Amino acid sequence: MATDFRSTAGGDGIVIADEFRTSAGVSSPKVVVSGTITFDPPSLATGAVAVSTGITLTGAAIGDNIELYPPYNTQGVSVQAQASAENTIVISLHNRSGGTVDLPSGTWGVVVKRRV
Repeated sequence: MATDFRSTAGGDGIVIADEFRTSAGVSSPKVVVSGTITFDPPSLATGAVAVSTGITLTGAAIGDNIELYPPYNTQGVSVQAQASAENTIVISLHNRSGGTVDLPSGTWGVVVKRRV
């Protein structure tokens, strides 16, 4: 739901906070791909960063929002994904814990959203 701030503090500007307001109306992200991938993260020392090789994910495109759902607790390792090419994603990992973390291979959930 949008929040209209026109009447606050006598401001002259208009701010509508709905995340995706456009001149043509509201454009919400749509799920374009939903599925799973098998991913085996590398062992990461404290503070280490790693980026996976390309993982095929049919339907992913540059600029898409990619959500990852690991099958286990990531033990202080932050994960993020992005499309590196059409139908290909890469996963970035950053070990923010106080020790080495070696996450096991597993089946990760993936959801790709695109503003359409």
